[in-house]
Order: sequence, then C-alpha cells, then structure tokens
Amino acid sequence: FSIQRLKTRPPLGGINETEVSAEDALRTALRLGDSVLIVGEVRSGEAKALYEAMRVGAVGNVVMGTIHGESAYGIWDRVVNDLGVPTTSFKATDFAIVSAPIRFKGSLKRQRRVIEVTEVEKEWTEDPLKENGFLQWMEFDANKDSLDLYEESLKKSPWLRKVQRNRGLSFEQMWAEIVARGAEKQFMVDTRRALNLPVLLEADNTVRAHTKYLVMQEKQREEIGSADHKLLLEDWKKWVTETLAKDIIRDQQSRQKSSV
Repeated sequence: FSIQRLKTRPPLGGINETEVSAEDALRTALRLGDSVLIVGEVRSGEAKALYEAMRVGAVGNVVMGTIHGESAYGIWDRVVNDLGVPTTSFKATDFAIVSAPIRFKGSLKRQRRVIEVTEVEKEWTEDPLKENGFLQWMEFDANKDSLDLYEESLKKSPWLRKVQRNRGLSFEQMWAEIVARGAEKQFMVDTRRALNLPVLLEADNTVRAHTKYLVMQEKQREEIGSADHKLLLEDWKKWVTETLAKDIIRDQQSRQKSSV
C-alpha cells in the first residue's frame, strides 16, 4: 500500500499557503484512482464532498470517516442536521460503528470499547429511526465486556444479500470469512502480547500478515476449489509465529547491534 497523507488547513487560525482546505484535499484524493479513503474528524465542507464521492462510487474501495455521535441515529442527526448533508445521501453509509469510553462498575477509569455495529438500510425516505432504516448487528454488554451478536439481523441484512449475489457466496461461506478475519486479527494481538512485540501490529507487518493469508487462501481455492478457513488459520498462525515474528525479532536484534 502507498499511504498518502494530505495536510489540510486547520478549521481555526490563519491561512497558510502550504496548506489546502479539507474539501480540496478530499477532492484531490478522489482523483488518485481506486483507493481506500479515510477522513478523520469529518466537518461540514468535506462531509458533503465525502458523501458525494460515496454516492457516485468515486472510490473503488472502502470509504471511512470518523465523526462524533453516540449512536447510528446520532451520526445521522449530526451529518444531516449539523453538517448539511441531504438525508437521502446518508444512505451511502453502509455501517455505523460506534465506540465510547466505558466506566465499568462505576470505576473512575475509562476504557474505550466498540458499543454498536449497525447497518444502514436503504428503504427509507425521511427519518431512518422512525422508518426502521437501521439494522443493529451488535450491541455492547458491559456486564460481559463483550459485544452481543444478533444473528437474526444477519439473516435480514440487505448488505449481506448484496455481497452474496455479487460474489456468488453462500451465507455460510461469507460468515466463515468474517469469523476467520476476526480470528486473524485476534491472533495478531495475542501474539503481540505473548512475545511483547508491539511492532507486530504496525502497518507494515499487519499488511504483510493479511496479504499472506489472502495468498494462502487463493492457493487453497486453486487446489481444492474452496477455502477451508479452519485449516488456513492453522497454517497461517504457524507462519506468523515461525516466520513473521522471528523476522521482526531478528531485525530488532540486528538494529540493536548496529547501534552499539
């Protein structure tokens, strides 16, 4: 991946000739071709440009943005009523993922958690809450410190049906893929903790790890016609432990020796 960071003019303060407005930076990014587009702290001008891009499919891959909102409805309310994006344009949003600091059992210490994963459906006109335009997939339970998955919502999901139709996958195959990717990320975190290896979660290494999984998956499809994620995960975990992690450790040791 080639990550391009576009420095933008701050919302407050004077004008600097070396900085461009957030709106101009966003429109420039849209001309870079098929890309993953991530916009942090979405404000009024770039919100309209962002949703315009999402609606016309100007970006070939995922488009993500961060915005203040306590729920899927809160995000819609902020985008439409505060930032001036037309309510029908909000339908370009596929999912709202909400995080918040949680004080467990009344503790003064806050710990951030994902508290909601909600799909935004498309069959509504004015108010997605009143017209049942939100389909909640997951909700946080502080007593268990985990997200509850609503399996019935998955069966009703227009997004999953669309993926199923466009990619020729069954629901079971799609769900196996989702679960496997979650297990992949969890193993990276667990390995980082077990080996005390923070750099394992840096972008270069996570991209390398995920790319390896995809290559192994493609090879398996060519050999047996489908993906067996259980077997794939076993082989991939072995590669992470015996190859990726050891490469990182050797690199760190080499750097330490050269700096002495």
